[in-house]
Amino acid sequence: ALNAMKECSELYFDSYTSCFSEGSLAQLEKLAGRKIIPLQRAEIEEHFIEKLKGAREKSIALLVVGNALFATTHIQLLIDCAKQSIPYKFIPGISLTNYLGLTGLSNYRFGEIVSVVMPEPNYAPESFYDKIVRNYENNLHTLCLIDIKNGKPVSVKDALQRLLEIEAKRNAKIIKNTLIIVISSLAGEKQKIVAGRAEEILKKEFATPASIIICSKLSENEREALKTLYGVKQ
Repeated sequence: ALNAMKECSELYFDSYTSCFSEGSLAQLEKLAGRKIIPLQRAEIEEHFIEKLKGAREKSIALLVVGNALFATTHIQLLIDCAKQSIPYKFIPGISLTNYLGLTGLSNYRFGEIVSVVMPEPNYAPESFYDKIVRNYENNLHTLCLIDIKNGKPVSVKDALQRLLEIEAKRNAKIIKNTLIIVISSLAGEKQKIVAGRAEEILKKEFATPASIIICSKLSENEREALKTLYGVKQ
């Protein structure tokens, strides 16, 4: 990936989909030896394909933290390139999904991934909670990605409180009563994995970015792993 960056004529950075667990754009620029232009959501979804048309004559890169094809935004770029006969190359990065097994949970027992979106004026979606419920009812764990606001990731505490607010309105207790796992500062020196009930998690501080896992019923292997690795008693 570093060699590819050095060979590119233009470098752009997706500052909307994800963010650094360690390091900074300035450090990445130093490694690449050139300026990297940060882009927000609209600049990627609505205008970036125009920049990519120049890739017929020169190399252009869009840098993404984590799995570069996790979001539909990036898959759409591949589709657009293919339709316009623009050559492209995909170089994978380190993804959160590569680390799920480190929690002690089985990768085979995860349901649909959700994004916990924080409310805004005239916009307060709750569909992600419905997906958590469906996963739970199907005995599947839920990986919850956490929203990014104004270029900064929302805290674990705020995201978890949002889930509890929605749950309280529905007179439900899945989030309140089930085991929750938090992964923070993934792949960095400050990486932390903590398991506990919502009440316990809310009392702790976590670096960002972080993600939350809402557990369903644990298998015997998962139970043993969580007890041995993280002292979970369940």
